[in-house]
Amino acid sequence: MSAPVVEGWSPLGGRPAASDEEIFEVLTAAVFQARFRPAVVRACWPCIRQGFAPFAPGVMARWPDLRLDELMQSPGMIRNRKKILATRRNARDLEALAMRFGSALAYLRPFGGDEEALVRDIDTWAHYIGAPSIRWSVRAFRGSGTK
Repeated sequence: MSAPVVEGWSPLGGRPAASDEEIFEVLTAAVFQARFRPAVVRACWPCIRQGFAPFAPGVMARWPDLRLDELMQSPGMIRNRKKILATRRNARDLEALAMRFGSALAYLRPFGGDEEALVRDIDTWAHYIGAPSIRWSVRAFRGSGTK
């Protein structure tokens, strides 16, 4: 039985992710939408995007706690420490996957169109998001998430 799909908003506007940075941005959008209304996240996204710019997993993976504390004080940021910490943990995990597979995009390729397998796999490492949000982000990676 499939987990229920939580409709989300994709910062990519419905097109597929074309880079590791875009995969990280979609995953970050899923983290922030978990237990939040997508409309709230969408309204705050310009500030979130500016705070996490350039959505480079390798850069954010090395951010010190002080940088995260500064982010918590940024105007317009959703000030949820768990979501910000989860985003850094996801950056570290995506960086490790990119090193293992050559890129985060290359990590996605073996799953082909098997959304269920990809959801199960991401659910083993992604932080602070449950299967419904993961399912939405998997669709957003491929460009079929909600605009």
